[in-house]
Amino acid sequence: MDEKEIEKRWDDLLDWYEENDIKRALVAFSGGKDSTLVLDSAVEAVEDVKAFIIDDVMYPDWEIEEAISRAEEIGSEYELVETSKLSNEELKQNTRERCYHCKKELFNSIDEEGTVLEGTNASEAQGHRPGLKAVEKYGHAPLLEIGMKEDEIREILRWRGRDVWDRPSFACLASRFPAGTELTKNRLRKVERIEDEIFGLGVRQLRVRDFGETARIEVWPEDMEKIIANREKIVRWLKDEGYEKVFLDLEGYRTGSISQ
Repeated sequence: MDEKEIEKRWDDLLDWYEENDIKRALVAFSGGKDSTLVLDSAVEAVEDVKAFIIDDVMYPDWEIEEAISRAEEIGSEYELVETSKLSNEELKQNTRERCYHCKKELFNSIDEEGTVLEGTNASEAQGHRPGLKAVEKYGHAPLLEIGMKEDEIREILRWRGRDVWDRPSFACLASRFPAGTELTKNRLRKVERIEDEIFGLGVRQLRVRDFGETARIEVWPEDMEKIIANREKIVRWLKDEGYEKVFLDLEGYRTGSISQ
């Protein structure tokens, strides 16, 4: 995209707020690239904006801290909302409709008057996406509604000077477990601890998929050498957490692989 195209898409996004008569924007904010663009544009287009950052065992601590820092950088008012998603049986049992119930819980946790916005983009609208049903029912996804895709989002964020533009995509910790695996605080925190250790080796993208006694590590192909070089250390970390078998997925990181 050249600068003229970037400016045009940015203006399209700002126009969305006027076209939908948004007077008060309540942004479900994770600190990732998509919700950052939503918050950044909301602050630009609407006088009354507030970011809501969810503090829940489903999300690693570093992501919550990063979201707070990014909201402050953008200059938005924000609120940290503590939730307990595992009290929802549909979430706890990790059904295939988990994302619907997760989004519903997210929207229900924002109990102020205004229009709730979140960051689903047009590149994410394919396949089994139960979370989209909740977005359509309880809020709005500006990026999706104007057809903005991931490559456009990154270009606009870079143009806006937001360092999140090249940040890898992340997902809640529940995505590390196959559908039907009961989620507990201990299981979620175990995966978080291991991923924190492996991220500390300089890996940029990572999922530790939990299959009970087996763990499957997914990273970008260019990071596999880091995993091999630290093989003994990583195996020790995982076995100390109770895993009996450890695999490195040679296909590399990809979304949706937990069902493969």
